[in-house]
Amino acid sequence: MEGAEPLGDTIYVIDELEIVPGQLDGFLKAFEHDYRPGAESRGQRLLQRLVTPPIDTGRLPNSPPVAQSVILIWELDGLAGFWEMRSQNATAEVADWWREAGAFFVSRSRRFAASPEAVVTFETIGRTNA
Repeated sequence: MEGAEPLGDTIYVIDELEIVPGQLDGFLKAFEHDYRPGAESRGQRLLQRLVTPPIDTGRLPNSPPVAQSVILIWELDGLAGFWEMRSQNATAEVADWWREAGAFFVSRSRRFAASPEAVVTFETIGRTNA
């Protein structure tokens, strides 16, 4: 868009999935093989892949399995990257992957975040384009 505000402020996507006990390795393999390459082709850059708690009690003797969560932190190129990702995530292929991967997790959430300094820019653009 000619004359538009620059859209370079980073937006972070924070996915959190509560994994079915004993399914962490299976989920991570499926994620790396089947989801991550497509997500990266849609403009998402994976910054962090974290597991909490950082211990698998199922591998310890006499310990009951404890649910673990996977936290994925992605980076997008501002509002343009956000809308590009959103438009491409609304495909049957992505929906099918999440439906099939549902066997690995109990729940999932997705949140979006930005630096405090970027909020004013995003509010201005939102008011301009509303």
